[in-house]
Amino acid sequence: MATITKPPCFPDDPDHLDGMSELNLPNGALRAYWDADVLDVNGVSPGRIIGSDNAFKVRFRVELVGALWGCICGSWCFDLRFTAIGEGENFNLSSYVGKDKFEISDWQGCVGTCIELCVPVPAGTIPSGDCSTVYEVVATYELHCCDTHVALVGYEALEEYQFYLRHTP
Repeated sequence: MATITKPPCFPDDPDHLDGMSELNLPNGALRAYWDADVLDVNGVSPGRIIGSDNAFKVRFRVELVGALWGCICGSWCFDLRFTAIGEGENFNLSSYVGKDKFEISDWQGCVGTCIELCVPVPAGTIPSGDCSTVYEVVATYELHCCDTHVALVGYEALEEYQFYLRHTP
């Protein structure tokens, strides 16, 4: 029967790892590339000025390169963070659309290392204020293992987007 614990390992045995060796991973043994895009409902870039009454989607892509990814598993957490330039509300898109839509639970590298997640954003989701709001937008990525440990973290600055409310005559 195996015993699995957290460090410190074998604290009462002074001769516990006399055959220990160090594992040196070659450069590039684990690499991660990611990308996030704001797209209209047809999958095309809407530009940087978007009517807040337009639905759109956010596409997250991750490519994991290296044989060791096949031995790793966990849960992915994505988000889009909006920081108002000037007046306006700062928020994470997941707080408006639902955190569950930005998560991939129980991912296993042995099943696949190319990840794509598309999150639909309903019309009227992004606050635009009375005279539009410009936001600095950043995509974030995290891989969690063992429910709480953050094993991988990254971000991509998507630059500025202006959201405005179209008024009908």
